[in-house]
Parts: sequence; C-alpha cells; structure tokens
Amino acid sequence: MGAPLWTAAAAWGVLFIANAQRIDVVPFFNDLRAVYHVDYAGVGGLLSAYLLGYVLAQIPAGLAADNTPARRVTVAGLACMTVTSAVFAFTGRYVPALALRFLMGLSGAALYSSTVKLMLGIARNRGAAMGVLQSGAGAGMVAGFFLMPLMSGWTGIPGAFLALSAATAAVLAAGAVWLPAGAPARGGAEPAHRQIGGIAGQPTFIALSGSVFLALFSAYGITAWLPTYLANVFGFSRTAAGGLAAVVNVALLAASPIAGNLSDRIGARAPVILTGFGVLVASFALLAGVRSTAGVAVSTVLAGTGLALTLPVLTTLTTELFGIHRAGVAVSLNLAVGQVASTISGVLFGYVLDATRSFTLVWLLGLAIALLGFVPALALRRAEYSARLAAAASAAR
Repeated sequence: MGAPLWTAAAAWGVLFIANAQRIDVVPFFNDLRAVYHVDYAGVGGLLSAYLLGYVLAQIPAGLAADNTPARRVTVAGLACMTVTSAVFAFTGRYVPALALRFLMGLSGAALYSSTVKLMLGIARNRGAAMGVLQSGAGAGMVAGFFLMPLMSGWTGIPGAFLALSAATAAVLAAGAVWLPAGAPARGGAEPAHRQIGGIAGQPTFIALSGSVFLALFSAYGITAWLPTYLANVFGFSRTAAGGLAAVVNVALLAASPIAGNLSDRIGARAPVILTGFGVLVASFALLAGVRSTAGVAVSTVLAGTGLALTLPVLTTLTTELFGIHRAGVAVSLNLAVGQVASTISGVLFGYVLDATRSFTLVWLLGLAIALLGFVPALALRRAEYSARLAAAASAAR
C-alpha cells in the first residue's frame, strides 16, 4: 500500500469513528421512539439530521482539505465530534437531539475527504489503500450496529453513546500524532467557486456523483431499516437484530480491500463498479422475495459486498480522474451529492413504512434505485476508457 502502518491505522480509525457515529442511533430506533415520543419518520430524522449536516459542510471541508494542511481539517472534525457526541449521550428531548445530530454531521464532514486525500496522496496502490480505509468504515458500521446495542445492555443507552465519544477522543489523539500533515496552505489559489465549478461542470463528475447518489440511496434502505425489519417481522431482540444487520458491514469490511486490489490488478475501476450495482440489485431482490432469516442473512452478505465493489472504487476513480491535488474538492463534491441521497432516504423509507406498513415495498424501492445505478456506471466506463487513451497518447509523445 505504501503508507506507514501507524499512519494507515490512524486513518482507518478516523473512518471507523465517522461511520460508527453516523449509524449508532439505528439499532435504538424503537427505544428512541419511546424516549422522544415520535414516529418512525421522527427517529429516521435523527439519521437524516446527521446526514444533512454532513452534506452541507462537505464542500467547505473539501475546500479546506485542498487549500490548508489536510491533517488540521481531520483533527478539527474529530475534536468537534468528541464534544457534540458526548452531549448527545445525555440529551432527553427530541429537538436538542436533532440539533446535536446535525452538529455531529457537520463535524463528520471534516473527516472523510481530508483523510482520503492524505492517504491516497502517499499510497502506491490507491485502490488497495482506499479498500483498507473503507474497511475502517465497515468496521465502524459493525460497531454501531452490533457493539453499541451489546454495550447498552451493560451501560444503558446513554452509556453506550458516551463510550463512543471516548473512542472518538482516542482517535483524535492518534490522528494528531500519526497522520501526515499534508501539503502546506496554497498561496494564490483559485477562488472557491472556480475550484468547485472546474469539477462540477464536467460530464465525468455527473457520472461519478450519479453513481454515488444511487449506491448510497439504495444502501441506506438496508443499513437504516434492516434492524427494525428484523425486530418487527421476525421478533429479534435489539442486540440480535443489530448483530445480523452488522453482517452487511462485516462483508463491507472484508470485501473492500479485495475490491480495491482487484481494481488495481485489472487496471480499471468501472467494471468493478458495475458488478457492485448488480450485487446490490440481487440483495434487494432477496429481501423482497424471500421472507426468511436465511434469505436475510444471504442478502446482508450481498449488500456489504455490493457496497465494497462500489463506494471505495468510486472514490479511488474520483481521485484519478480529477487528480490528487484536487482530491479534497472532488471527493467532497461527490460525497455531497451522495449524502443528499442518504439524507432523503432516512425519512423517505421511514415515510413509506409508516404509510404502507410494508417492508416489501421498502425493499422494492431500494431495488429500483440500485437498477438505476447502471446508467451512470456505464457512462463511467466510457469516461475511464477515454482517460486511459488520452494518458497513453500523452506518454507516446
């Protein structure tokens, strides 16, 4: 991979925390409905509030990562996340909880693009490096889905949230010491609107962001609502439901380095991304068509594998098509569009469930969205092929 072990460990920890903090409310949806006296759309709003803050701060965070030392951005985000998540642990009213989740999302925006830029900037094999980082994201989701409800049995729900805040403080210390500083502040950089417009106006960006949008929109149909499905339909306990839902992220954790290495070996990212959308479609088809715990278990493995074949490879391709010097803005713009999908999905899937009381319709909606992902992914295959031809022609001169 080409990065020192301690640097890779610190970066892995940053993505672990970002994803654990994002998803940690999901296993407690039924409990939080009672605490805050809200419906499913209301508790879905706790997830969406984080994602809304995340998307609103994403572009400023990317600009900061490209125009200041990127480690400062990561460390600042971890410091804010530590404080806001600690306060959230003791919040008993819905509106303050919603506001704190929004602030946590703002903090989380500072973590991803800056850390990705730091790691891919020093890695020899970017696909493999991004796969390792994405495995940290998968491990964070496992912690949020499984370890948090397990811990809550010993400490109570506030104690579990507080423990995750303490883990965030530990990663903050590790990141401050072990992450590389990144490039110094750029003098005479273009105005922000030109940095953004130079990327967002390109057809390649539309294909990249469309792929991320549809992958995340469909994925949150599973990751956000599978624990509630298992509890309501199969009678699973909170811990058991979180444990089975965590299989999605165990598969993501295990398959991400393999997906990254595969894209490095074949020398192309788009075929891997297309395969990932096919696997996501199969996952939703199983959930919609097979009403059994065995079918759910297989579907979770497929969902995690599909995510591993799409998200980290899309991020790697983004840095390659736009260059590492613009990786902060490019990745952040891409994520901002994708997180709009995630923000909508938290409330939309909850609304569909409230209106129909049918999880089958939720899964069919996710399947349709995953199918749409083939459209921008095919456009990416053409863009990547054209970029390789241009690079070969330039090298031949």
